[in-house]
Amino acid sequence: MCARDYRILALFKKYTKSCDDFPVHTVTKVVLCGNTGAGKSTLAQIILNLPTLLHPKRAVKTIEDHFRKVKPLTAGILSYYVPRSDGSIMLYDLAGHREYYSSHSSCLEALSQSTPSTFLTLADISSEPEDVKTQLNYWSAMIGNVCSKCPQPSEVIVIGTHADKVKDKAQLDSLCSLLCRHADEGVNKTKQHFAGFMGLNVTDYRSADMRRFINQLLETNESVRKRCPAISLSCHVLYALLKEKVVSDKAVITLSDLLLLLDEVEDHGLSTNISEITSYLTTLADKGLIVFFPDVNPSVSWIVLRPDVLLEQVNGAIFAPASFKEHRHSLVSNTGIIPISVLQRVFPNYDINMIVQFLLQRELCQPVIDTTDASKTLSDCVFFPCLVNVTRPSDITIPPGSFVWRMYTSSGSEFFTPRSLHGLMHRLANQFALLSKEFKHDQEVHHFSRRCTVWSTGIAWLDELGIRFIVEMDKSLQCLSFIVSAEKHKNNSQYPEQHKSVLDLIKKTCEDFCPSVAKNMNERICKGPSMAEVELPLLRKAISLQSPTLVDISGTKVVDLEEWLRVEPQLPLLIGVSMKGSSSSVPELRVLMSAVAAKIPAKWRFVGIQLGVPVEVLDDIQLQVAGRPDSNISAFELVLGKWKSLHPHEYTWSTIIDALEAPSVDALDVAAELRTIYFC
Repeated sequence: MCARDYRILALFKKYTKSCDDFPVHTVTKVVLCGNTGAGKSTLAQIILNLPTLLHPKRAVKTIEDHFRKVKPLTAGILSYYVPRSDGSIMLYDLAGHREYYSSHSSCLEALSQSTPSTFLTLADISSEPEDVKTQLNYWSAMIGNVCSKCPQPSEVIVIGTHADKVKDKAQLDSLCSLLCRHADEGVNKTKQHFAGFMGLNVTDYRSADMRRFINQLLETNESVRKRCPAISLSCHVLYALLKEKVVSDKAVITLSDLLLLLDEVEDHGLSTNISEITSYLTTLADKGLIVFFPDVNPSVSWIVLRPDVLLEQVNGAIFAPASFKEHRHSLVSNTGIIPISVLQRVFPNYDINMIVQFLLQRELCQPVIDTTDASKTLSDCVFFPCLVNVTRPSDITIPPGSFVWRMYTSSGSEFFTPRSLHGLMHRLANQFALLSKEFKHDQEVHHFSRRCTVWSTGIAWLDELGIRFIVEMDKSLQCLSFIVSAEKHKNNSQYPEQHKSVLDLIKKTCEDFCPSVAKNMNERICKGPSMAEVELPLLRKAISLQSPTLVDISGTKVVDLEEWLRVEPQLPLLIGVSMKGSSSSVPELRVLMSAVAAKIPAKWRFVGIQLGVPVEVLDDIQLQVAGRPDSNISAFELVLGKWKSLHPHEYTWSTIIDALEAPSVDALDVAAELRTIYFC
C-alpha cells in the first residue's frame, strides 16, 4: 500500500472509531413532563440506571441509593446522557412548577425543529379525575406547540403515577381506561402520536408494570430513531473532537475557538468551511448533545458543550419560584426588569454575553430601551415578561364604548399557553411600547417615548395618536382580549392601520406559539354601551348585507348595527369587511387560506392562472413544494402571495370570486359563500 492509501485508511478508522465511541446517530431525546409531585425525577433515576435495572441481582442497592438522592424540587431542566449499545438517550427532566412553563416551552422549541422526541407525560392518578384531565390537556397542548415545526410527529407515552394509592383494582382499571381515551384524544388533536397509557408505581422498579414500561420506552425510542434523518459521519468526528479536546477544559466556546482548534489538530478530516461546521453543530444541538446559537459573527456564535449550564443553572435560577430560596439569589423583580450586572454576579463563571444572547434568541427577555435615545439601553437592563408578578393597575380600565376584540379557544379542553402570553407581551413591548421615535409636529422635532404598563396577564400602552391599547389574557388562559380606547381619534385615518398592526402581531404570535388554538379560534367583537358580544363571522356578514340588527351570542340581546356604526364609523375597516355593493375590499392572506385554499387545495394552479400568475412562475412553485406533505396548501399560499405582488391593484375579493367562478376552477359553492359574506 502507498502512503496515500495509509492516510485514507487512517481517516476511515478515525470515522469508525468516532461512531463507536460517540454514536450520535443512535441518540433519542426523551422528555419527562408533568406537574410537580408526579414522580418525574424518580422515574428519571429508573431510566438513568437502565443497564443496572436489567440485571435484577445488581439493581436493588444501586437503584435505592439513587432514589435517596432525588431532590424534592427540580429547578429548570435537568439533562442527562444515558449511553446504551442499542440506542443512547438524551434525557430531560422538566420542573413541574408553573413558573418554569414558559422557559420550558422555549427550550423545547429549540430541541424540536428537525427531529422528533419521546415525551413521557406523568400525572398523579390518585388525584381527582378532572384535575388529571386538566393536567393532561396542558401537557398535550405544550407538546403539540413545541413540536409544531418538526416534520415528523413525536411519540407521547402517558403514565398515571401513584397507581398504588388506588386500592380498588376495578376502580383503577376503570380510571386508567377513562384517562387513556382522554389522553389519546388530546395527543392526536395536536398532530403527535399517542404511544400508550399505563398506570405505574414509579418507586416499584421490580414490578411487572415497570418492566412493561421499560420495554415500551425502548420500542418507542427505536421507532423515533427510524424516523430521524441520517447523520453525517462528520458530525460524529466533530462531536468526538469536542468531547476529547474541549469538554475537559471548558463548558462554553465560540465558533471562532472551534475553528482555531481545527487548525491546530492534524488529520481531523473535517471541512473548515463555516457553513458546513455550522450545519454539523446544528445537528448536534438538535440531538440535544450541545446547545448552539449561531450568529453572523463567529466570535459570538456560542457552543455550549454542557447543556446543563443553560437548562439547569441559568434557566433554573432566573425563573425559579419564590420557594426556591437557594436558586432565586437576587433575581427577584415583580416588574420583570433585571440589571445585567445582577445576572453577571449570579453567574460569575460564564460569559454574560453568552447568557444574554441565549435569553434574547429564545424570546425570554429583551433590552430595556432608553426613553430618550433608542440606541442606548437603561443601565444594561433586560425585561422578562414571565417574571412580572403584579396585578392589573386600578387605573387601567375599559372605558364604555371601547372596541373589544376577543379570541376564545374553540373548546373547554384547549387554552393559550403561558409561553404564548409571555411571547405576546415580549413582542408587543418590543414593537409598540418601548421604542423611542422622533416625529415632527408644528415643524419642531420632539422626542416621544411610548411607555407600557405590564402586569402578570397583560400589557397596555399609548401610541403617538393617543390611542390606548390593552392586550390581556384571562386567568383560565381561554380568552385573549384586545381592547382599543380612542374616542377622539376614531376618524383619524391612521387609526385602522394601528389597530390592524397590533392585531396582526397578536395573531402571528398565537400562530407561532400555539398553532392549534390559533387555527380554530372563536373570534368575537364587543361594542356599544351594552358591550354586546357578537361572533365575528356573523358580524362581517351582517355588515356586508347592511342588516339593521343582529342577535348577540346569548341569543336574547339584539344588537343595533346602525348604532354600532355610528359610534364606530371605521368598524368595517377594523374587522376587514366591505359594505354592501363595494368590490374593492382587500382580503387578508390568513382569511384567503381558510376560506379558499383549505376548501379547494388541489385547484391552486387553475386559480393562479385566473389570477394572472405566469405559467413559468407556477412551474417554479410546483418544483418548490414538491415532496412536501402539504404541497397543495403551500403552493396555494405562494400563488396568492405572487398574485398580490404582481397585481396589487387587483388584489380584491371581487377578483378572487371571479376566479373561483371561472369554468376551469368551477368552485361555485366557495364563490357563492364569499359573495354572500362580502358582496351583494
